[in-house]
Amino acid sequence: MPEIILKTDMPDKAAKILIEALETESFRLKYSMTLAQKRLSKFEKKYKVSSEKFINAWSAEDLEGKDMEYVEWAGEYKLSIRLNERLAALKSIEHVAS
Repeated sequence: MPEIILKTDMPDKAAKILIEALETESFRLKYSMTLAQKRLSKFEKKYKVSSEKFINAWSAEDLEGKDMEYVEWAGEYKLSIRLNERLAALKSIEHVAS
């Protein structure tokens, strides 16, 4: 597993700060994912199609609200993908005390 090495004169304090920052960011990302999923769910219920199928097969012409609703749904889907990727990256971080 690749490593990231940080140097500090205060390793105990720095480790605590970094761990708290990672936990805070993880919480923020999980909360943001919950909100994004709620917004995606509204589109999925309205059009009776999953967001994944929508993004792969649908176009603005397939939606009642046309362009703006298409842009909102696609944007929300892409946001949820990015949030998921960031959360996965955070979860991959392992704290190893030396």
